[in-house]
Amino acid sequence: MYEEEVGKTDLPQIITIVIFAISYILIFSGRLDRSAAALLGLFMMVSAGYIFGFFRFEDLLIHVDWDVVILLFGMMTYVGLMAKTGFFKYIGIKAIKLSKGNPWLIFLYLSLITTFISMIIDNVTTILLVIPLTVEVAEMLDINPIPIMLGESILSNVGGVGTMVGDPPNIMIAFASGFNFNDFVVHLFPPVLTALFISTLLGKIIYRKWLREKPKNIEELMKLEEFRYIKNKRRMRFYLYILFGMIVLFATESYTGISAAFIALAGGITALIISREEPREAFKAVEWSTLVFFIALFALVGGLQETGVLKQLAGGIASISSNVILTSIIILWVAGLSSSFVDNIPITAAFIPIVSSLALDYNSGLLWWALAMGVGMGGNITPIGSSAGVITLSLSKRYGHNITNREWLKFGTITGIASMTVCTLFLLIIV
Repeated sequence: MYEEEVGKTDLPQIITIVIFAISYILIFSGRLDRSAAALLGLFMMVSAGYIFGFFRFEDLLIHVDWDVVILLFGMMTYVGLMAKTGFFKYIGIKAIKLSKGNPWLIFLYLSLITTFISMIIDNVTTILLVIPLTVEVAEMLDINPIPIMLGESILSNVGGVGTMVGDPPNIMIAFASGFNFNDFVVHLFPPVLTALFISTLLGKIIYRKWLREKPKNIEELMKLEEFRYIKNKRRMRFYLYILFGMIVLFATESYTGISAAFIALAGGITALIISREEPREAFKAVEWSTLVFFIALFALVGGLQETGVLKQLAGGIASISSNVILTSIIILWVAGLSSSFVDNIPITAAFIPIVSSLALDYNSGLLWWALAMGVGMGGNITPIGSSAGVITLSLSKRYGHNITNREWLKFGTITGIASMTVCTLFLLIIV
């Protein structure tokens, strides 16, 4: 790469920083679609790289983590096909009937179902499927659906931290760090379970007045037939077999040596073959703009790497303290607070090369777990800190039950800070 052929000067570093800053401002401002803004940044970075001799198109391709892109593509294909069978609605109705109309149990069951599904399946997809069902049932019972919607959104973000495939940032961190599915479960599942317990406890305290609401039409609720939501039972069963197979292969990756990206791709392809759908129809569930966004972000961060900006930044952070625990706590809170105001995917993309350099210096994986917990939990502090939160707010407006900033502050912000505190304590334990 040019990094070896051309000596670094201050000018390329300044140029890459300016291009990176402009791109991120455009991404976060909303003036351009985030994928379009990232692509513009990619174009500027490669163009400047050719002109000043620090970055080429070939370097761009090297910096893109194709494992992440392929894994996301495979999982998106699988989830889209599974959703068409009605499986998620079936699970939701089953849980609601078990609650027998009790508001607290509806809150608890739907939030926890969303949480545990989000450990395996992208939480945005889960939210899109469960929110309409939540509103429908709440209106039937004549209770306020806002606490339930907030519980689903906030706890899905917490749950996504628990596994390697639960959230896009974790997927990015997995391939950058070399940690496997089991590593994520061992190191992140305990703090996630603790954060879940504290979050549900806070929910019960904060919404104690709402819990005293007397639901109506419970008889109508109990008459709902969950099986009528299943559109293709046979196909759903096959998809569940595929999901089980993927989980087993993810968990045994260190023994089989099969890449997680290939496992997800194989799962998506197998589901596609079983569905007998036209690929054009099946791939409608794939968020192509998100995949393009990832590719462009990798290129932007690659420009900073090529000019040595991120290496200097990592050195600056390392100079603050030689203590790996203190440095990990700094990364946790800086990444978390950053993710509370901007989408955690670009924050993760920017942090990964820094953490990678620091992890080598400290010879410790603790920094990676700090980053994963920070970008995952921090997104709950504000309504715009996570994709699931933004989608939940949008859907709440669409269905006439608008979630205000005050509502989010009352539960989401408190829960987010509490979860970050839990993670800080766990950093002291897992060192």
